[in-house]
Amino acid sequence: MEIKIDNFNWTGLDAFNGYLIGLILLALSGHQTKRNNINANVNQNPMEWFKITIFIPFLDHMIQELKSRFSDKFVKVIPLEGLIPIHKDSYSTEAILNAAMFYDQDLLSNSDLVLKAEINLWKTKWNKIETNIPHTAVTSLPYCEEYFPNIKILLQLFATLPVSTATAERSFSTLRRLKNYMRSTMTESRLNGLFLLNIHKDKDIDIDKVVDQFSRKKRRRMQMEDWSI
Repeated sequence: MEIKIDNFNWTGLDAFNGYLIGLILLALSGHQTKRNNINANVNQNPMEWFKITIFIPFLDHMIQELKSRFSDKFVKVIPLEGLIPIHKDSYSTEAILNAAMFYDQDLLSNSDLVLKAEINLWKTKWNKIETNIPHTAVTSLPYCEEYFPNIKILLQLFATLPVSTATAERSFSTLRRLKNYMRSTMTESRLNGLFLLNIHKDKDIDIDKVVDQFSRKKRRRMQMEDWSI
């Protein structure tokens, strides 16, 4: 994919030339410490400033996000999508077979001939059907029956591949609720404990046992033997 900033529409940029020049002159310094302190001639070409300070960093960020989302291992198993009947013609049998071998330890048979024959039979079956074709891996599972055991396993694996970062984002949100400016000095042990308590709210905690363990760690000024009074 090739993106050219020169092809962008810069209509109306001349109206902001004075504002842009003043902004950039304030940002420039004799010793460059940041990326936006560029050596472009902004008086003549403000587009150069946009390209170096905004356009290129934005592309770098997008490329890194795509690499993080589509890792090498994930790309290798993408052809398993061809086992979904609606996408049966999107990938060749060889591509699906190579992706299936990534999970050879999970299959009932890791023989190339057996897997290739099963994939071909699976495609032939759906070539004869024109209506009610499954669109997802989950809806394709009931059609595997007992004749396509390896394809059923592959569809189950493909259906459970992570499709988002929701779990990680939830953990960050939990951490943000716990470790704020008022608790910036809390130790790692206490932070981990509160973190787990906040996530696993379905766990029942015996408060009496917690208080008993707390009181036995060392001598306390407050007596904690009897909390019923």
